[in-house]
Amino acid sequence: MDYLVIPAYEPDFNLIRLLKKVREKSDFNLIVINDGSSASCNRIFEQASHYATVLHHSTNQGKGQALKTAFHYIQSQNDYGIVVTADADGQHKLWDILRVANCAQEQPQKLILGARAFTGKVPLRSRFGNSLTRLLFKQQTGVAVSDTQTGLRAFTSNMLPFMLSIEGQRYEYEMNILLQACKVYPIVEVPIETIYIDDNKTSHFRPIQDGLMIYKDMFKFALSSLSSFIVDYLVYAIALLFLVAVPITLRILLANGIARVTSSVFNYSTNKKLVFKNEDSLLKTGSSYLGLAIGLFILDTALIRLFYTIFNGNLLLIKILVGILLFSLSWFIQKKFVFKERTHPIS
Repeated sequence: MDYLVIPAYEPDFNLIRLLKKVREKSDFNLIVINDGSSASCNRIFEQASHYATVLHHSTNQGKGQALKTAFHYIQSQNDYGIVVTADADGQHKLWDILRVANCAQEQPQKLILGARAFTGKVPLRSRFGNSLTRLLFKQQTGVAVSDTQTGLRAFTSNMLPFMLSIEGQRYEYEMNILLQACKVYPIVEVPIETIYIDDNKTSHFRPIQDGLMIYKDMFKFALSSLSSFIVDYLVYAIALLFLVAVPITLRILLANGIARVTSSVFNYSTNKKLVFKNEDSLLKTGSSYLGLAIGLFILDTALIRLFYTIFNGNLLLIKILVGILLFSLSWFIQKKFVFKERTHPIS
């Protein structure tokens, strides 16, 4: 049994036109979620009930929660089939809805995206929003998705438990699906027609806020690294005071070594548990992190000594400069190798 899920908040009669077309030309079981719309929309939802099962939220809970409500309902039916999600504003053509559904049927256990081309006359807000999130998504996951904002998606119903496990209630939920799905499911894009009604004014997508949601792990890593650097820096500074009579090269080596051991233990435990939420064994990730820590220690010490020789500057200031330079390298190695996540390519 195949389902078409349409979350709706303050919809207009484009919703009814879409439902009529789908009912006439397909066998979809239609599910519409009234996500706490105002009383002025009661007539629309009353008409929608002639074509679809209408589920209601008493208050607006967000698109993500509306989708989850529908997914719970479908899961309770205990039927295997295709689940398609589409927007209520009429931007998705019936032909495209059927194409992504057929693709999901032919390629089960994959997430199918109806991808718009973003060519021709595209509202600036939509073009900018998609360009920003596409860039950030690629940098965060290593997977290239051409349309991160599409609401037209399809998958088999046995993927519902995964969909329901994803965090988020509002627009970020769809982005979170992509971020998590690329780790466990291949993503397939199906080209669809690009339609914007009234310059896409009904879209609730927030280009900056929702785009930066993708970088939340990077922000957590930055906070963890900053905390670790403070620990590293304080131990380094204290060690320099106690080692003031030691020759400069040995002084740097000992002070930096003591600081690195202390901060590395703190940084490893923080990143494993809070940033990457990695469940691999301590032996597996610990040995990899130890190699990274040793490599960073050698590079850190060498750069401090090199900059001191060249600039003859303050050792504390040089330590800060080198720490900034090594931040991106540490992030890349930890994400791609130490706490590596399985990622599927786009098809």
